[in-house]
Amino acid sequence: MAEKIKISTKKVNVFYGDKKALENINLEIPEKKVTSLIGPSGCGKSTFIRCLNRMNDTIDICRIEGKIIIDNEDIYSKEIDPVLLRAKVGMVFQKPNPFPKSIFENVAYGPRIHGLAKSDDELDELVTQSLVKAGLFQEIKDRIHEPGTSLSGGQQQRLCIARTIAISPQIILMDEPCSALDPIATAVIEELIDELAKNFTIVIVTHSMQQAARVSQQTAFFHMGNLIEVGRTDQIFSTPSQKKTQDYITGKIG
Repeated sequence: MAEKIKISTKKVNVFYGDKKALENINLEIPEKKVTSLIGPSGCGKSTFIRCLNRMNDTIDICRIEGKIIIDNEDIYSKEIDPVLLRAKVGMVFQKPNPFPKSIFENVAYGPRIHGLAKSDDELDELVTQSLVKAGLFQEIKDRIHEPGTSLSGGQQQRLCIARTIAISPQIILMDEPCSALDPIATAVIEELIDELAKNFTIVIVTHSMQQAARVSQQTAFFHMGNLIEVGRTDQIFSTPSQKKTQDYITGKIG
């Protein structure tokens, strides 16, 4: 059975003022799989991932050319409401960023503003389910009305994941979600990514090749604003077709 393509980018160029950050990116991202973006710092991975939910719209000097298609819709067309797009394409950042509210309110915030729960009971259920899916509920069920900021770093990141999935997105973007976490918290998040990929399309930027190898089915290697190679993760790490990919994986360039 052929994979369904969830996101397709065609000839995407990104400029910050006069500086070109991404060059002609053509990439297909399959549905309900994990795609990792690897490459040295400053190679355009985060810029690319931010194009997928129009986060770059918030940067005045940023200009984007080309097409980004999600479910056969060009997300940069005039008809698309970026707010609704970001409900469909959730984002988890490098540093956990819980709101200065209770754990419950962190997760309830999105469903409330998007009108996803018809009653308090429904909202309670949605919050609980999101915390369960994020692997956090058992740890915090007696502290649900305490501040989200009282949690450990790894728990805060799972709270941010719960907050993201509470509005039922179809795609979750993760920009180095483990880089601020210790190895134990990282392992928990990686297990969670595995679980989430059953229901969501996940795109993860990671500086850790080991992490990419562990969590993703497809890997794209970026270098200096170019997409050098994309393929099955095992193939990229064992028999890459491009010398640059090989050099990066073996540590010759970084």
